[in-house]
Amino acid sequence: MGVARLNKLLIVTHKSEEEAVLNKLKDASLVELRPYTQKMEPQQTQASVNEEHSSKAKRGLASLEKYKEKKKPGEKAGKLVLARDQYDKMLASYNFEQVLQDIRSTQEEINILDSEIKAICGQIEALSPWCAFKGNLEELGSFTLYCIRLIKLQGKTKEVQGCVQKMAKKNISVEKLGCSKGQSVWIIAYHQAHKKQAESYLSGLEFEEGDFSSYKGTVDQNTERLSKTVELRKNRRQRLVHDMRKAREAYEVPLTVYLDYLENNRDIEDAINFGFSTDSVAFYTAWVEQDQTETVYKILDSFTATRVMDIEPAEGEVRPTALKNKPLFKPFEIIVNLYGVPRYFEIDPTPLVSIFFALFFGLCLTDAGYGFLLVVLTLIFAYKLKKAKNFLLLFFFGGLFTILAGVMFNGWFGDLPEHLGLGHITRQWAFLGDPIATDAGAMAFFRLALLLGVVQVVFGLLIKFVDNLRNRNWGEAFFNALPWTLIVTSLVIILLSTEIAVSMQLVAAPLFPSHIVLHLVWLIIPSSLVIILFSARDVKSWGFRLFLGFLNLTIVNGLTSYLGDVLSYIRLMALGLVTAGIGVAINQIAFDMANTVVGVVIAVAVLIFAHIFNLGINMLGGFVHTLRLQYVEFFQKFYVGGGKPFQVLKNRNKYISIVDK
Repeated sequence: MGVARLNKLLIVTHKSEEEAVLNKLKDASLVELRPYTQKMEPQQTQASVNEEHSSKAKRGLASLEKYKEKKKPGEKAGKLVLARDQYDKMLASYNFEQVLQDIRSTQEEINILDSEIKAICGQIEALSPWCAFKGNLEELGSFTLYCIRLIKLQGKTKEVQGCVQKMAKKNISVEKLGCSKGQSVWIIAYHQAHKKQAESYLSGLEFEEGDFSSYKGTVDQNTERLSKTVELRKNRRQRLVHDMRKAREAYEVPLTVYLDYLENNRDIEDAINFGFSTDSVAFYTAWVEQDQTETVYKILDSFTATRVMDIEPAEGEVRPTALKNKPLFKPFEIIVNLYGVPRYFEIDPTPLVSIFFALFFGLCLTDAGYGFLLVVLTLIFAYKLKKAKNFLLLFFFGGLFTILAGVMFNGWFGDLPEHLGLGHITRQWAFLGDPIATDAGAMAFFRLALLLGVVQVVFGLLIKFVDNLRNRNWGEAFFNALPWTLIVTSLVIILLSTEIAVSMQLVAAPLFPSHIVLHLVWLIIPSSLVIILFSARDVKSWGFRLFLGFLNLTIVNGLTSYLGDVLSYIRLMALGLVTAGIGVAINQIAFDMANTVVGVVIAVAVLIFAHIFNLGINMLGGFVHTLRLQYVEFFQKFYVGGGKPFQVLKNRNKYISIVDK
């Protein structure tokens, strides 16, 4: 339990066995493999080639995805499930490079056809307004004696007629060919002798002129020719789309297997490409858990040209950290991993944080009904979603403590039992009272939150003291952890032995005799002096050291900081009351509606959906704030983290699920 002990191995293998050895280790999923010496220069090309193959496979699958039929009703999405022999057979049965090249060529031709069809349709659309002109388009333009042009004029009839009359005065012949959508099409002509005068006038007008320099024949003839071209392109495209659909049916699964193989073997490719080697021998180092070392030896003994031996870590080498906890604590490793795994020599906080996290999460919800719902849902989803099992079990344990908190504080979907005439039963179980209905219940919740804060803060200091003793860090143990443990504990006992605690309603009567204060003062004074004298012991100047020591005792991570840490746990009460208060409001609104048959139906719907919403939103709040209490108030007392996670070389099937028959 905790941080697993690791051994470091040196693996020497002949080139002929290198890839087989790495694949065997990957299948065993026992070691973290590292190149013995990294040589980056010449091998980068091979690594980029492997990346290029993966990119090609992804692009090919993306192209085929475009031609997939719509998902049928009831069809489930997810990973493709194959037997191991099917997986291996597919990898050996296809020339994937050729398949991907064919898909790419077909897709590129489809893209070209799409561009051509779009461009030709644009030409047809551009010609359509000039269909009133029945002459040959090559007859338009500037010639030796005259110039003939097609234009479109836009505007009111009087304005257009005025322009036409002025054109006639400028020696421009004008004839109207047609009119549509507020625009009129005109053919104009003028002699080259009047070109300067005509074009000077036309330059001041707003009109649109067609460009027909690339056309021969009439508008109708060109439109018909272009339409036939579009039809041919569409027919060709349709055949290619049909080919792509057939290719998708034939190659989608094999290509998915190929991509999975490429990405699954990337670790091995990197190890081969970046590892130190001679012309015939390759060298690797591997980290393995101590109790699995013999298994690794047995695996590699099956190779005739491979040797393995235990070696000592290099000086200053960072050892990876492997967390090894019992199944009960395994889900709570998620909390530690989010913060950062412990360094190799640090204590694993997973078992320590587990009970606190589950309890605090339960208090943030404080509703037995929500707890039962959470327990049932997480068990169902954990059974169906194997890969998210640990994350769901985290909420399962939180749900158990939510039930406990709900029973203690009479939370059952808010105050639903009161509306159903069952309140007298649940009130008997609520031995800490009802924080919504009574002041006594609210104060009990307040006291519990503060008590848990004191317990966790002091527990964190004790862990720090013990862990530093274990690592022989005497200075941190006796000059920091122990003095603060004595000061915080003593101050809490002193407070609870005075009438001040009674006036604050923390206790009904002093818990300890008043004379205990004199004894505890003699613990607080020397502990405070130790902190003032030695908390900044690395500072050479005694004056500055004492100044920093005084700050450490009072302001900087001192008494005010510990007071703030304990008061921070009141958030447990606040979140619990919010959850309960919203639940009570939901019930009140719903039962106020239940005056008619329709009202009853609406009330039931409100109860179901509103309570689910309340559960969801406060689960999120409870999770975040509970994490904060662990990370800020608890971990800061003893835990640093920042270790390097133990990354096992193993099969990571991203797109395929392989089952062994």
